[in-house]
Amino acid sequence: MLQDFIIPSILMGLGIAVDVAIATVVRFRDSTMTFRSWTAPVALAHVLLPAAGYYLWWILGSAAPALSLPLGLLAFTLISLFLLEAFYEWIGSKPPFALSDFAARALAGSGRATDHRSGMLAIMAVSMDALWSGPAKAAQVSSGNWGTTEVLLSFVIAGVVVAVVAEAALILANLLRRIKIRDLTKMSVALVLGKFAEMAVLGAFGLLALWNAFSPWIGLGSLFKCLGLAAILAMLLWLVHWNALMKQQRAELCAEMDSPGQGG
Repeated sequence: MLQDFIIPSILMGLGIAVDVAIATVVRFRDSTMTFRSWTAPVALAHVLLPAAGYYLWWILGSAAPALSLPLGLLAFTLISLFLLEAFYEWIGSKPPFALSDFAARALAGSGRATDHRSGMLAIMAVSMDALWSGPAKAAQVSSGNWGTTEVLLSFVIAGVVVAVVAEAALILANLLRRIKIRDLTKMSVALVLGKFAEMAVLGAFGLLALWNAFSPWIGLGSLFKCLGLAAILAMLLWLVHWNALMKQQRAELCAEMDSPGQGG
């Protein structure tokens, strides 16, 4: 149970919580972020969005079993597109598309999204990976042969993990607002490594979805093998683009420090 259910559920929670932690710490100047206005709604979004994505995939797959292959390929594609867009932003380049922006606008009920730092749009902007994790959850469920109770509990476990990570990051952000940061490099390294963790974990679930798409021919995939492969691929990206990742992260921190305090 530990290896087949609890650890995968926690890993999914950590994967979709990393960007929340980074967004929280980088916005440390924003004093309007509290448990009620930030942690709670972000955690709720990270429960509801994966559930919505998963059950949409589950309904489609149940209605037409022949769709298992294209749905698995589509899940892999969606997660890959999200990570590609995120990586472009992490190295300071303009993404070739705005998949997360489009989804954030649609879910927030807004025709335009000009300020991702406030209100619902800020919450949705850091929750898009949770939406894309829903289809990958189907691969996770198949590999672990989970029942309905385990599926529902897995969303709750992931949501609790997100809440804990978000609140810890909020406490750190409050501390940073009260002290003078003397070493931007160390902080940037920590945040860049956090992005590496996000890429590796979410990439693992994408690879698992791809593997399970072909499960009738090659058998069900292993999450831990996929995690190892995703970590290796992410490491290659980080080695090649380390300077760009660090430069962009430092620029974001400097911009945040130079901006006037928000909400206080």
